[in-house]
Amino acid sequence: MNKKTEMNRLNYKWGLFLVFLIAVFMRLYRWGEIPHGFNADEAALGYNAYSLIETGRDEHGHPWPLHFESFADFKPGGYIYLLLPLIKLFGLKVWVVRLPAMLAGIGSVLILGLLVNELIGRRESGFGLIVAGLLAVSPWHTQFSRGGWETTVGTFLLLLGSWLFWRGNQAKKFGLALAGLMAFVSSAYVYHSMRVLAPLLLGCLIVMGRKLFFAQRRQVMVFMGLGLLLSLPLIWELTVGGAIARFAGVGITGDVGPFWETNRLRGEHADMNVWWVRILHNRPLAYTIKVAQNWAKHFDPEFLFIDGDKIRRSNAPGIGQLYWLEVVGLGLGIYYLIKKWRPEFLYWLFWLGLAPLPAALTLQSPHALRSQSLVVPLVVIIGWGWWSVYLKLRNSKLWGLVLFVFIALYTWQVGYFLNHYLVHYPYLEPQVWEDGFDRLVPYLASVEDKYDRIYVTEEYDQPYILFLFYRQYPPAQFQTEHELTIRDKFGFGTVRDWRNYHFEKIDWERLKDQRNVLIVGTDKEIPDHADIIHEIPFRSGETAFRVAQL
Repeated sequence: MNKKTEMNRLNYKWGLFLVFLIAVFMRLYRWGEIPHGFNADEAALGYNAYSLIETGRDEHGHPWPLHFESFADFKPGGYIYLLLPLIKLFGLKVWVVRLPAMLAGIGSVLILGLLVNELIGRRESGFGLIVAGLLAVSPWHTQFSRGGWETTVGTFLLLLGSWLFWRGNQAKKFGLALAGLMAFVSSAYVYHSMRVLAPLLLGCLIVMGRKLFFAQRRQVMVFMGLGLLLSLPLIWELTVGGAIARFAGVGITGDVGPFWETNRLRGEHADMNVWWVRILHNRPLAYTIKVAQNWAKHFDPEFLFIDGDKIRRSNAPGIGQLYWLEVVGLGLGIYYLIKKWRPEFLYWLFWLGLAPLPAALTLQSPHALRSQSLVVPLVVIIGWGWWSVYLKLRNSKLWGLVLFVFIALYTWQVGYFLNHYLVHYPYLEPQVWEDGFDRLVPYLASVEDKYDRIYVTEEYDQPYILFLFYRQYPPAQFQTEHELTIRDKFGFGTVRDWRNYHFEKIDWERLKDQRNVLIVGTDKEIPDHADIIHEIPFRSGETAFRVAQL
């Protein structure tokens, strides 16, 4: 090894260590404070893991399920099973529930840098560092690394599987390739979207490395057999189990718009039943067009660079899923992809087209959570744009000035995001993280025995699970004390009654004549003239809950 090669490797290691530190800072700084609350989905993950530890059953009494019924949304069990040793060791705490996503977020940054070097070539190690750095500071990826999000763990497993399989296949190390297969399959047990992405991305890698992969027929048979064996429980659950209810609730077929539009268009013809009218206007075509429209929305500049997802748990207000500076990098990346085409780029383009598909098949689009893995190919393309500019200008007299301006603009962009996320986000959107339950639940527990009935608002979504989480209520008792409601039009259920608590939207006029009850609602639900005995503020100072007695 010559001195230049040794120096390049040393610089790469130090560069990767610096990127690692940046990724840790972005995801760990004030992690205990921001996000500014704890949402019901996170609480459900934690409490169901706690219930398994205590009873061997989920909150509804099902023994060791593959999918957890929860709010009748049948959550994949992978994340919950990851929580088992953590909750057993550290207890049922907010930070424990969020720990797998945080670690997966940091791990994704490192694995992506390694994967890029494996696919593109180690001579382009600087390119791998740039891409890893872009993911480290990405607002999209950072947002979903700081809360208890299954999608972040799923994306990490896709990256890990890609790296292990490609490295194993290229180096003829069958054990590594098998480990990659297991990572891909594991991702499908963690998050719904990965069930579309994992098999297709693995298939793409197999096609790209087919000469080496199919050279050993016995190994191919073992590989395929193991993949099928590991997937059988999931296949069974998706075909005959309750998990299909998840798609029934949020799937594209729940949108009746294309159905009625098809009928309207047919009705405008003189004979709506003629064969060519049926070919032009039919439900499969209408829903296919709707899916294509949903898919395209994920590349809308407003979504990517300006305002981001409309669901405010998915991004800080006024911040796009990517930095606005990266629209330049994306344009340059596309240009240089065409100009300097390499077969390995096929994988990233395939991932780019595939990532929005799971979200496009649902009612709500664009959807940053369900399409979170889209950030991976986007930062790869953006990184290729910046890397190509570096190669072109590094010997130019202007390089120093260009580098200074580039670093200054990125530093400002990252600072702008952190300012909005860490300072303004809790004030602008306190309710989206269900802030206040950590103080409400202990207060009500201290007074609940004095009242016959306690009505709690559903304004903030699935309050019952937050009560169970913060009280660490014995799961064995809860399993016998509640009943899940029938599914609503979106396919979700809830718990209305538990002990002397009743959870519903507060109708003051209907409840005001009752006696010896507590009513917990928002300041819009409980009037100023009520006998308000306690208030819980958001961290922003606005009223989260009013507690009135009758």
